[in-house]
Formats: sequence, C-alpha cells, structure tokens
Amino acid sequence: MNLLIYVDRGVISSNGVNGAVSVDGAPGYGILGEWDVSLTLDGCLPAAFMVGLLVSSPIFAEASKHYNAFRLIAIGLGIWTLSAAGCGLSLSFWMLMLCRMAAGVGEASFVALAAPFIDDKAPPTTKTRWLAIFYLCIPTGFAAGYILGGLVAGPLGWRAAFLLEAAAMLPFLVICMFAPAIDLRGKTPGSDKKLTWRETVREFGDDFATIMRHPVYVCAIAAAAIYTGVSGVYAFMGPKACRDVFHLPPASADLVIGGVTVVTGILGTVLGGVVLDRIGSTMPNALLLCAVGLLIGCGFIIFSFAVPRSLALFIPFFAIGELGLFCIQAPMNAVALWCVPTRLRPFAMSVLIVVIHCLGDVPSPPAAGWLQDHIHNWRLTMSICSLMLLASVAVFLRGSFYARHQPDYRQQDRHPNRDSGDLESRDPSGSVDAPLLQPGAAESDDTIAQE
Repeated sequence: MNLLIYVDRGVISSNGVNGAVSVDGAPGYGILGEWDVSLTLDGCLPAAFMVGLLVSSPIFAEASKHYNAFRLIAIGLGIWTLSAAGCGLSLSFWMLMLCRMAAGVGEASFVALAAPFIDDKAPPTTKTRWLAIFYLCIPTGFAAGYILGGLVAGPLGWRAAFLLEAAAMLPFLVICMFAPAIDLRGKTPGSDKKLTWRETVREFGDDFATIMRHPVYVCAIAAAAIYTGVSGVYAFMGPKACRDVFHLPPASADLVIGGVTVVTGILGTVLGGVVLDRIGSTMPNALLLCAVGLLIGCGFIIFSFAVPRSLALFIPFFAIGELGLFCIQAPMNAVALWCVPTRLRPFAMSVLIVVIHCLGDVPSPPAAGWLQDHIHNWRLTMSICSLMLLASVAVFLRGSFYARHQPDYRQQDRHPNRDSGDLESRDPSGSVDAPLLQPGAAESDDTIAQE
C-alpha cells in the first residue's frame, strides 16, 4: 500500500507522464503537451496532494484514538483509489489538479497510522530495521513510478499509468475493510465514547501543545521539512534536469534516475536502519546519523550536477549522494515516534507529514521551476537547491544535543501498568508534570531487550 502511494508520486514526475511542451516545431507529449502549461504551474501538480493531506491528516490521527485503525486506512485508500482513476480520466488540467488534491487523503490515513503500528509490533532490537523496510517504499515507489510512467506512457498513453495504479490498490482496500480490528498501543480506556466538536477541538489543541513542548520533536520536523523540500526537487525535477543536461530521450532519463533511485533507496534505507541498530538506537545517535548522511549526500549531489560532462561520470557521484540521503529515512521517522508520549504517536506523525509537505516538497518544486525558468541552467538550479541540505544538517545536530537531555518514551514499555493513556504524569489540577522517564535516562532498544 505504501509502495503504491509513492509509485503514484513517481508517475506524476516521470517524463513519460509529465511530458514536455511543444518546442521549435517538435510536438509536445504527456500532461504538459496536452494542456501546454508552464513549468511553474506544472510544479504545483506534485504539491496538490497537500490539500487533501492537510485537511484529513489531523482528522485521521485524532480518530485513531476512538476507531479501528484499519477501517480508517480503508476509508483513506478508497478516496485515493478514486482520485487515481480520476487522474486517468481527467478532461482538463484543473480536473487533474483536483484529483491530485484528493490523493493526499490516502497518504494521510495510511502513513500516520502505519508507522505506530510497526513500532508496536516490531521486536525491540530490530525496530529501526522494520521501520527502514517500511520507509524503503518511498524511494522504491518513486523510482518504480518513474519507470512505470516511462514504459507505459509511450504505447498506452499517460492516462493508463494512473488507471493501472487504481486497479492495483483495490485488493489492498478490500483487505483493510475486512481485516480484524486493531488498537494502537497507548489508546486511552473509554476512548470509544463520542466526543462533541468542542471536546474534539480542545483535545486537538492540547495534543498539539504537548508535542510542540518537546524540543527534539521540533528539531526533527524542522530538519525533515528542509530535507523533504530538497528531495522533492530531486524527485520532480531530477528526470527533467538529467534529460536536458545530458541530452537524453525522456524514457532514458526516467530509467536512469529511476534505476539509481531504486538501488540507492534500497541500500541506503536499509543501511540507515541497520547502522542505527548496531551503534545503539538512541535518539542522539539517530539524529547524528541523519546529519552525517545529509552532509555526505549534499557534497556528492552538488558535485554530480555541477562538474560531470558525461552521464557515465554523473551516475556514480549521484548514486553515492542519494545513498547518503536515503540513510536517514528510518532514523528520522523513528525519532519522531520515540520523542513523544506513546498515545500521541499517530498525531505526531500526522503533524510531521503536514509540516514536511507544507514547508518542504509542496513549495520546493514550483520554486525550483521558477528558478529554472529565470536562469535556464539546470546544473546551477539543482546545485543551489542542494545547498539547502546544509541547513538541515545544522538542525539535526542541534536536535542531537537536545536529545541527550530529553526523555525517550519507548521506556514506557518498562512500565506496562502505566501505559494505558497519558504517558505523562499530571498533577491533580490536570497540568502536565514530568514524563515517566526523566531527562538523561534514555537508553537503546538493545538495553531494553536485555532487561
């Protein structure tokens, strides 16, 4: 399911589906060729899903406290399936844009609830590796989408790729509809009761205030937003830049970027999870690993776009850079789960998703498109965007410092009798007191398992 969601994101970015406008008598093709839109407006297509995501993500996160998570996922995936089919049947660019907006509902329902579910079920000593496998779907899905769009659009037309996605999701939708009910760890006893709108809004505000009081979480989502913004430029503009810089046919550019992303995505995402489990899956280690991975990725990707004059030299440097970037997927998301009270994990993940898209890969492709429209130099455009990764490195390092003195809420597993609702102790007046694990007492999953 997660893979198909990101296949869709790759398809809309592929040269075969996204296409190109008519230039110097050469006919246009794909979405751009059919409706003749600018790169700036075209850059809004991958960002359109944010509308559905922004509206529905907090709703699904709050609903997970009161309703079966699998049923909520089924609702979101049902809307996603209809939106994918709608993309393939769109009669205008703006109808396509509306369908892309609805696609965000599927990601909101699935991603915010799936990560806490994995965190509940994974063995303590390999928790990060399980999360790595889940987040492996992001680069693999994007890359598979590039390849699918490039291969299908030629013989069947760009619309066929979206219709195939919708058909592929139907079996998973049925499974979620009829799967046994599950409750995420930390669900409050008696939370099945219906809340009034006023109570729901108050609960939402209290939850948001709680997670934003955790400096590690704030640093994690800020750094993740910058990282996601740059990654969004690579995902949407990368095939176009590769096509124009190295004078490749559109399908070949999709295969190059897609192939490199598949290999480095698999290796990098798994490597990040394995390395963190080996060195000790503490929050400081996770954030430090994120900073190191981004620093390596930034240097190699800037070099790959700025210097090589041949595709053969570009590929290895770009691959090493992407390997560094993908190493941070599991550690980055794991920290967002571990640094907040257990009952708030779905809500924290939904806020993370909204922030990284609102401040990350929603504005970045249009901004990169605007920059390229003005300077007409893909090498410079991609290098300037890559420099933003250095800001993410700095924020991750700051978060690593905070994490040495902040609680790791995985330790609540050591207090099973108290893990039934709020994972923070409260004074009689109801105000937040101290978490069960005091600052400075964080330890790795390996230590927990040994105990």
